[in-house]
Amino acid sequence: MSMSILSTIILGIVQGATEFLPVSSSGHLVIASKILGTNASFEFDVLVNFGTLLAVVIYYRKRLLGIVKDIVFRHNFKLALKLMLATIPAAFVGFLFQDTIEQHLHNTWVVAFMLAAIGILMVLSRRWPARPDLEVNKSLHDVKPRHALLIGLAQCISLISGSSRSGTTMLAGLKLGFTKERAAEWSFLMGIPIILGASLKVLVGQKGSEFVSNNFSEFILANIISFITGVIAINILMKVLQRNGLYWFGWYRIGLAVVLIVLLSVKIL
Repeated sequence: MSMSILSTIILGIVQGATEFLPVSSSGHLVIASKILGTNASFEFDVLVNFGTLLAVVIYYRKRLLGIVKDIVFRHNFKLALKLMLATIPAAFVGFLFQDTIEQHLHNTWVVAFMLAAIGILMVLSRRWPARPDLEVNKSLHDVKPRHALLIGLAQCISLISGSSRSGTTMLAGLKLGFTKERAAEWSFLMGIPIILGASLKVLVGQKGSEFVSNNFSEFILANIISFITGVIAINILMKVLQRNGLYWFGWYRIGLAVVLIVLLSVKIL
């Protein structure tokens, strides 16, 4: 069933605004879909990530170009390999359990629980001090392989709707002693291959290809909108992080979870 233009625009804005803000894009898409009555599919939720992916590539273009130059001209693969290491856990879990995730971990009750659980950790993260002596805080190239793997394991949690990929990975980085800015940068860079891989996997699958064929104009429009709002959201996130870290995002998640639970309990959603 084709989605209306208005619903497509709204969902594109929701995706772009919440993909990088640590409030869970998948969770907000589930909620928005319920409110709009569109029943946006799992395929839409994943495929609208192409727009936000382009946003982060453009924002970190200099860093990504530096990684490419390291590989091509200096034959230095260290940072690229550590980014790949960080993506392996979520890629492995997502590949093996995509159907289970879609069927059992992509509903509104799950969203409400994960919004609250991760929100509480974000509030507590204000007490986690950065370690100035940590090598990665001096240069991203010096991130340790074990840190890359640990944050990659945390990224697996984000496969559950309501968790937030950026939120879980930034929390892991902060707990390890990363500065707020470094945790965000590492989170976004390691997210590029996992977002691209997940989107391409759904796109070439039967359900994904059928969705794009039946909703091509909506697919393009939603990604354009998510790209524009994604660029704006990244800039907002970096400014908020410098001042308060994830603290206020945590309270937002907790408040939204409470509202969501009430609405579900009285069967409004």
